Amino acid sequence: MSSKKPLKEKTVAQEIIERSGNSFHSRVVNKLRELEWGVLVSPHYNDNFTDKPREIDIIAEKKFDVNEFMNDWLGTLNVRLFIECKYINGDTVFWFEAKDMERATHRIMRDTGLEDPRHNTGIQKHHYYTAVPVAKLWASNSNKSEDNEVMNKAINQVLNGMIYYRNGGDLKIASNKNGYMDRVLKRTSYPLIVVNSFENFHATPMSGDGEPQPITEPFALEVNYAYTDKDHKGVNEYFLIDVVSLDKLPEFLTSAIEKADVATISEKLRWDQRSARAAESRSQQNRGISDYM
Repeated sequence: MSSKKPLKEKTVAQEIIERSGNSFHSRVVNKLRELEWGVLVSPHYNDNFTDKPREIDIIAEKKFDVNEFMNDWLGTLNVRLFIECKYINGDTVFWFEAKDMERATHRIMRDTGLEDPRHNTGIQKHHYYTAVPVAKLWASNSNKSEDNEVMNKAINQVLNGMIYYRNGGDLKIASNKNGYMDRVLKRTSYPLIVVNSFENFHATPMSGDGEPQPITEPFALEVNYAYTDKDHKGVNEYFLIDVVSLDKLPEFLTSAIEKADVATISEKLRWDQRSARAAESRSQQNRGISDYM
């Protein structure tokens, strides 16, 4: 007896696959794993603020070793990505304007522990600090309601997920390859929207001058997001959400996250460890002098 399924069932299954966004979702997951990021796929959670079930497409995490001179291992910097995957098949226009650098600076300081650029220029290497225009408005030719418009939905999903998870402990996503026990010096999180292509994305200036231009490179959405925190208090928080096409994802993670942000934050963590060791040494010396006297 043949074990093959009837042709009709195969056709229905194929139609389900084609209608679903899971194929693109799977491609993003596989790419992240290829780049050695640990991945948690479609975690569901109950939003305690609204008591509604929610889902985020991907939480990815990677541990970066922080070493002192001569490879003295200090611990890890854990980078966590909160990702929404969106297959874009309709035209979307984004209105660009100068980034709010003051609020972007406070965003970096809050996320990383880096100091005000007036006191330490290291923060200026962070990829959020680049003075490039950001998208502040967007519209598509979709006939969906505003709440379900693809970019609005992506923003709500990625920020709700990040707000829920960002202060949590180790999700046990990323492996510890060096064999040491976990010693997390710092965790930092990023919201990210990964799209299949920039082919249907167009940019226009907020001023209204000039013709729309095609978008070809990763860019950021600037979002002021109002939500209710766990204490049921109203919060209005500033976020920058990177928008990256799948083909640009490896380059973005290498250049913007690893070479820029991880390198800068790691240097701050090394300095903090040196300062802590120096303070402990002085304390021990003072205790020794006190005991001798």
